[in-house]
Amino acid sequence: MNFKKVIVTSGPTREWIDPVRFISNASSGKMGFHIAKELLNWNENLVYIHGNVSDKYAKLESAKNISVESTAEMLESIESELVDSTLLVMAAAPADFRPKHLAEQKIKKDSTETFSIELEKNPDILSLINERIHSKKYSEVALVGFAAETENLDKNAIQKLERKGLDFIIGNYVNKNKKGFGDIETTVKIFSKDGMQMLIENETKEVIAKKISDFLKFFFTESKSKNRIGL
Repeated sequence: MNFKKVIVTSGPTREWIDPVRFISNASSGKMGFHIAKELLNWNENLVYIHGNVSDKYAKLESAKNISVESTAEMLESIESELVDSTLLVMAAAPADFRPKHLAEQKIKKDSTETFSIELEKNPDILSLINERIHSKKYSEVALVGFAAETENLDKNAIQKLERKGLDFIIGNYVNKNKKGFGDIETTVKIFSKDGMQMLIENETKEVIAKKISDFLKFFFTESKSKNRIGL
């Protein structure tokens, strides 16, 4: 099938502690940008929603570009764009937690050696989007998530796939001793909710993005397997 719309999210979100400090992560937005760029060749009605990405990944020509700051803003933007027959590729790395209280002024150093910040959970975008799809009875919506893991990739990715009601999840290792975030070669593994797996090893993010987009295009336009997810 050809989707009416494709939504791709990219990059990190920021959760502010005070006017000069925030919680975020090391995502550059490169993977999401290149996936969106490749999928744009398949579907011209593409929405690119990004957090605080590197400048070169902040604008995708010929797409609708939406810039967001926080995880809550990313969720709101996705919800506002969601329609029947949408492919959502959640390549962003939204912050899982945010400060419970935002300081109105810069927090100053004092004589104490330690300082504590109370955190609360951010909205779980994929889980909430899945709930919206069912509650509002959207039809023919496919969800693709990402799992950035530091250990037990297969186990954690598959659990996330099932827990959040995804059709596919793309997992990769990220920490100081593994490849993942940034402008480097990496390895990813695609898991489907039907048990299918595909490994893409030691490639640049541009190449991996193309292989992911080619896989999705093939699956949804040519593969008979598409019937298994109700599309």
